[in-house]
Amino acid sequence: MKVCSAAAKRALSILGMLALVLASTTLSSPGVIAQEPASPAGEASTGSGADELPPLPLSPIETAQRDGTALPLSLKDLTKLALEQNLDIAISDTNEQLRQQAILQQHGSYDPQLTAQVGFNSRKNANTTQYDRSTESFNKNDNASWNFTFRQPVKTGGTLQATWNSSRSESNSTAMVFNPNYQSSWSVQFSQPLWRNLRIDSNRANLKLANLDLTLTDSEFKQKVTDTISNIQTAYWDLVSAIRNYEIRRNSVKLAQINLRDSRKKVEVGTSAPIDVTDAEATAASREVDLISAEETILRAQNTLRSLVSNDRNADIWRKVIVPTDRPDFKEFKVDVETAINTALQNRPELRQADLNLQQLDIRKRLNQNNRKWQFDLTGQFGGTGTAGPQGCQKNQFTGECVLDTSGNPILLTPPALVGGIGNAYKTMWTEGYTNWQLQLQVTIPLRNRSIDAQIAQQNIQKRQQLMTIRKTEQSIQVEIRNALQALETNRKQVETSGVARRLAQERLEGEEKRFQAGLSQNYLVLQRQNELSTAEYQELQSLIRYKQAVVTVQKAMYTLLESNDFEIAKGSSANVPDLK
Repeated sequence: MKVCSAAAKRALSILGMLALVLASTTLSSPGVIAQEPASPAGEASTGSGADELPPLPLSPIETAQRDGTALPLSLKDLTKLALEQNLDIAISDTNEQLRQQAILQQHGSYDPQLTAQVGFNSRKNANTTQYDRSTESFNKNDNASWNFTFRQPVKTGGTLQATWNSSRSESNSTAMVFNPNYQSSWSVQFSQPLWRNLRIDSNRANLKLANLDLTLTDSEFKQKVTDTISNIQTAYWDLVSAIRNYEIRRNSVKLAQINLRDSRKKVEVGTSAPIDVTDAEATAASREVDLISAEETILRAQNTLRSLVSNDRNADIWRKVIVPTDRPDFKEFKVDVETAINTALQNRPELRQADLNLQQLDIRKRLNQNNRKWQFDLTGQFGGTGTAGPQGCQKNQFTGECVLDTSGNPILLTPPALVGGIGNAYKTMWTEGYTNWQLQLQVTIPLRNRSIDAQIAQQNIQKRQQLMTIRKTEQSIQVEIRNALQALETNRKQVETSGVARRLAQERLEGEEKRFQAGLSQNYLVLQRQNELSTAEYQELQSLIRYKQAVVTVQKAMYTLLESNDFEIAKGSSANVPDLK
């Protein structure tokens, strides 16, 4: 009886193993499982009846595609959106506008100026001498004037000035020939420095500095655009990595579910211990936790991209899910070290900005050297005067009455051409030859100026420091290029080896599953192979993403990320910012 009983148990065991082998032939392999499309109902269906597996969740990307909230974007499309709407770029764009206004402000030093002056005054003085005689016991003078001055600085350091003066005076003095008396004058004056301020002065220096500031801001703007493109591409591939990692983790969960199901069947037929089910359940739970973390990584990567692209918190991109359309396929990037270094030295903004700083330092030094010179100012002036008034006669200084000639007529003092009002005064400026001119040379000799001497000495030291800084920057760029290319080569090798490791891990898992189904392996070994495959797939993905990002790092170091139209697209970014009220 004991022999028959043992034989019966052995037969039942063999029949159970055969049944499991036959059942295993109907199961999908891990490679196929990873490519199965999700069920449109929102959960992945894996079978029916006793062989049905627990449903798998959809990724945020698949959920968005089902709900119609997906926003497919390629890397190029996303970059264009960022250049149009990124807030950092918009702020840098407004910096350039500020510099342009600063240049306009410096041009204001050469704006013409017109000054109009209108004045009235009245004075009364006691008669204290015989020359102050008047019709009353005091002298009274009423004056009115209206004057105009036009002033125009010129870019040679000189100044052009034109004046037009008019006045009317009335007095009770008996000594007045014209009463009222109209006076007018005009003059044109030009002053030009001959040594100091001839080639450069504070106005021209400030204008040159403002133009260099604009060029400096332009370089800084390109640097900001390049940094933004680099950040966009890095974040884009981070999102691709997060999505693919979610798929790997979900596939790992499904493998754990299949292993749990098979372990339960083995326990039911008595070919496996119950502890194997416990191990399988623990592994499945652990992988589900990893899947939840992978989903959070996708959501964080989405928010990072949105912040780089959108300047409006109410934009559609915050309500939709970004779906990358570019795949992390391997495409080798080749460039030799010398070409990369030379390209970087020609394009890097740090060197351009250092050169602009040197130019600004030279301008300030030239201005200080100019201020040490002797000052020779040549001034030339030419003008004319006019006068008019009512006809006057020679008066008796005691009675104030007109003196008569031998014919009994008053002795007239005013030439007929001068008789009239202010209009006649203007006329006589041009017809009577009342002209005047002046030529003057003024010399100013600075005997000592220790302040300027100290400034020039400081600027010489600063120039040496700047040149040494440029040399140091060049060395840093060279090291950065070499390190970036070395990292690129290392990542390329990692892509190759991680691909081989993933393929071998797949083959080892398939072999271990077949051994387990045949009763030649243990459950923990299958779980171990599954973990190894999941790790190998993730490492392969990470090596591809790191290679893509290493290419971005090299291009950023070479300063070749900017395409021909990227800069122009970014130029109008500040105009795309919503109302900031």
